[in-house]
Amino acid sequence: MVTKDTQQYLSLPNGKKLVFRHLIGSQNAPTIVFCGGYRSDMTGSKASYLADFCEKQGYSLLRFDYSGHGASDGDFKDGSIGEWAEDAEAVIASQIKGNIILIGSSMGGWIALLLAQKLGHRVKGFIGIAAAPDFTEHVWHTEMNDTQRELCSKQGYINTPDGDTLTLKLLQEGSQHLIFDKPYKLSCPVILLHGKLDDVVPYQIAQKLAQHITSPTPPEVIIVEDGDHRLARDEDLELLEKITQNLLVAQ
Repeated sequence: MVTKDTQQYLSLPNGKKLVFRHLIGSQNAPTIVFCGGYRSDMTGSKASYLADFCEKQGYSLLRFDYSGHGASDGDFKDGSIGEWAEDAEAVIASQIKGNIILIGSSMGGWIALLLAQKLGHRVKGFIGIAAAPDFTEHVWHTEMNDTQRELCSKQGYINTPDGDTLTLKLLQEGSQHLIFDKPYKLSCPVILLHGKLDDVVPYQIAQKLAQHITSPTPPEVIIVEDGDHRLARDEDLELLEKITQNLLVAQ
């Protein structure tokens, strides 16, 4: 049965409610699970484009808002990588019993990598879009100076020049979920899509990640020469559709 992806709610044991949309398609194929980025939500351009694609082609798609994001309960400043990964896992567990293809954008790429290893052979493909694994380590050790680290440690947060707020909890808790500090083996095809003009997450991260991950076939890196961090132009979205379609038909 094909269903529209109307907004639904999942109540967590901690009393919070997560918002999600689950489009159930007619195709006998893995469900696409989209993990959004830092401060983004499931109505963003990539998630919405995938929803239109899946509805037209009869594929299933699960998208959601982490706690403190979008329409889900919670304060963004209380969140962390581990908690948001648990949110994603809880929504998946509540909705999908079979196989999935994970697509993660920016921070969502980090979360999707954690899920891909944890869910094992259920994951039939991983697509990273400007994936940003371990970004909290880079921010803490490279982008922040001693004065900023001291201030963040003292008051529990720091305001960035672009008006964002980074919490000590986020920066410290991220160290418990690192990708690059140990061998990383996945059981599915891996495709890493990255814009060469990305000024948030350098495209070299995709190349480093491809060298770091062990998978049944060597991870594929696709560099968009004139692409930025968001990769949300029409041509970027069409490329994402093509990559996703290829993974789906290969099942």
